[in-house]
Amino acid sequence: MGGLRFNWEEDRGWSYALLGVSPSIATPTQPLAALHRVFAAPDDVAAVAEHLVRDWRTPTGEYGAEWDQATHVRATIERFRATVKKPGGLWTGAE
Repeated sequence: MGGLRFNWEEDRGWSYALLGVSPSIATPTQPLAALHRVFAAPDDVAAVAEHLVRDWRTPTGEYGAEWDQATHVRATIERFRATVKKPGGLWTGAE
């Protein structure tokens, strides 16, 4: 019996791989093109995942909504990168 592996990367968004009888036996990771946003809305991610699990292929519908927290997450990532690069700058997460 196989399965699916979902992956998210901040620069590429969501991708998936079909698993064989073992997680080490998998198809190459493929982008979830139905999710048009790196920070896709959670309901859209769940709908695409459900479709993949049920039908074993990606849906053809439109899932273009961006997560309402995407702006905050992008700002946090940028703040982290800027802070961690400063000499002695360990980011604490505080504003």
